[in-house]
Amino acid sequence: MKKKGFGKSQPSIKEAKKFILAFRECEINKNGDKAKREDFLKANLDKLDESLLEALPLVFRDLTANKLSQERENFASVFGNFALLIKDFSLNDKSLNQELSIVAFKLILKIWSSQEFPEYWAKAQEKLGVTYFQRIKGEKVDNIEIAISCFQEALKVYTFTAFSEDWAITQINMGTAYLERIRGESADNLEIAITCYREVLKVFTFIAFPEDWAMTQNNLGNAYLERIRGERTHNLEIAITCYQEALKVYTFTAFPEDWAMTQNNLGNTYAQRIKGEQADNLETAITCYQEALKVRTFDTFPQNWAMTQMNLGIAYSNRIKEERADNLETAIACYQEALKVFNFNNFPQEWATTQMNLGSAYSDRIRGERADNLETAITCYQEALKVRTFDTFPQEWATTQMNLGNAYQNRIKEERADNLETAIIYYQESLKVRTFDAFPEDWARTQMNLGIAYSDRIRGERADNLETAIACFQEAFKVFTFDAFPQGWARTQGNLAEALTERSSLNNNTQDLDQAIELYQQALTVSAAGSDYFINDQYSLGHALARRYETSKNPDDLQQSLAAYQIALDYLSPEHYDRQQYWQAIPATQAILGSRLVRDGNWQEGLKLLINSLNQLKTGDNSLVYANALYQTGYAYELLSDQENARLYYRDALRLYEHLQDLPGIATSRESLGNVFVSQGHLEKGMSELAQAREIYQQLGKTEAAEKVDNTYQSVQQVLEQVKSEVLG
Repeated sequence: MKKKGFGKSQPSIKEAKKFILAFRECEINKNGDKAKREDFLKANLDKLDESLLEALPLVFRDLTANKLSQERENFASVFGNFALLIKDFSLNDKSLNQELSIVAFKLILKIWSSQEFPEYWAKAQEKLGVTYFQRIKGEKVDNIEIAISCFQEALKVYTFTAFSEDWAITQINMGTAYLERIRGESADNLEIAITCYREVLKVFTFIAFPEDWAMTQNNLGNAYLERIRGERTHNLEIAITCYQEALKVYTFTAFPEDWAMTQNNLGNTYAQRIKGEQADNLETAITCYQEALKVRTFDTFPQNWAMTQMNLGIAYSNRIKEERADNLETAIACYQEALKVFNFNNFPQEWATTQMNLGSAYSDRIRGERADNLETAITCYQEALKVRTFDTFPQEWATTQMNLGNAYQNRIKEERADNLETAIIYYQESLKVRTFDAFPEDWARTQMNLGIAYSDRIRGERADNLETAIACFQEAFKVFTFDAFPQGWARTQGNLAEALTERSSLNNNTQDLDQAIELYQQALTVSAAGSDYFINDQYSLGHALARRYETSKNPDDLQQSLAAYQIALDYLSPEHYDRQQYWQAIPATQAILGSRLVRDGNWQEGLKLLINSLNQLKTGDNSLVYANALYQTGYAYELLSDQENARLYYRDALRLYEHLQDLPGIATSRESLGNVFVSQGHLEKGMSELAQAREIYQQLGKTEAAEKVDNTYQSVQQVLEQVKSEVLG
């Protein structure tokens, strides 16, 4: 079979030399016309292969060795022009084109020394740096370091005074390389990038170089969007201003591609914006992405289209307005669209990022089976780690570790205790990279999630786990302050409140519960209405107020509890997997409040609440909550001296508690039923119920309750004996 091109085994110097000489003739005949030179490459696509790459150094040596200076310089120009042309050539294998360009640039630097040809040498260094920055082959971390080195070399010649425009272009490229740099401290790299871009604006002004000025404004916006130092709120506002400045030049009509790029970047910033209403910022972000997609189509700009689809997915994942379930389905669809372009082989880093975002959407998904969604999320995160390794992409690796921790924390399949231990390990792994000094915001977020895991932890001492959780939340407050990160502050407030509520159950400390309620109320002044955190904190506030009522006996606590539950339910998606739990909290609390109102004399309003709660709960699937409501209704009728209705409701509650094998409920119902029987004159029936209640209380270790029932039992026994003696007498 005839080999294509020069063959893969041994480079053909003769054929490669023939190709280069033909390219030189094209250069001369076409008088530098780029389109015609590209036509030459198109006509010789079969020559652009690995054999040419291997042969280029040998051809260059053959054409320049022992030649006159002029001839050597001429061939250096030919190789330089070839390097520039092939670097951006749209056909053939992109990676191979880059390697051909790199080899050609390196070869001409042997002729164009910094001493003899400083300007040519600097130009080759700058272009070589750009090619390394964009390089597909090799490790990205190494390519960026080489690119930076090339730009630094070029700047030895390109000074602000001598070559101001070239100096400015190289500063832009240097800034972009530092913006993407993996090695070194991220905070330092971003500061260098910002300095580079600000230097550029000394040359590229709006009046003199409007297009270059707009490009620099866009890049400066990118740097401020990522900036770690300074106030996050302030950095994001600067980024927005930079992008809006760029749009003064980058209009849809004049520069559609650049306009779309800036719209995409502006969307990214609004998606993260702290100032203003979060719901409105996300709507603005969605609009920006949709605008960008007017230009960034799948057919015309597939890579940019995929990136914008991914960003749009992130915005829909976080969207507050409209139905949460619909938003998440839209997000998943956007990520799946992006994966049509971002595959593992051609775009590994983007593929990994999309996998991670897809995992997050499945982690939050409302539709479908919750357990299956979480398993899909875990798979997506594990896929992302095939690219996001600790050594190559430490920051992204740490983010994926944290997301895996989140998924395992919520996981339904397998043992809950094991899942929580796994979550804790993932968070601790993440903190190897996410340190307070290097990534304060990410560090604080991971501390908060670690605290949640310890709050839920099953293994270890419950009291110790809660203390660890509280310590984690307090660490997070070092970064998540009210002024700098109001949303992060609010989320941490809510999580700390939940831990304090749990601690109050262990130590019966009412101060913890009071503080928790105050923390929830403070958090709700900041959390965006309708957001997941807002809904969760409203529900948790309702729970904490209901808990406080148990000791305060203040009906206002129950009224406020009901109001909080109702707000949470009003915002919760009809399809949400927690909706049943939230919904049942309302009638359960109504039953307790109704019983209290009856006790306080508001018997009509109280009974109305009780009957309403029973009508709702009997159609639900939480039998324990229904049993509790039956008991509370019986208690209300007992307070109203309606012993017969009290007996009927206590009896129904007892039957349900027995079906559920709920010993505390059985004991309480038998005690109350015994008291009603006694008040009706059925002393022996009453004693039978009281004896059984006493036995269960003793079994449960509730000594005080058992003694109380025993006292009643003894009193009834004395009355019964007296009655019997009177009858006998």
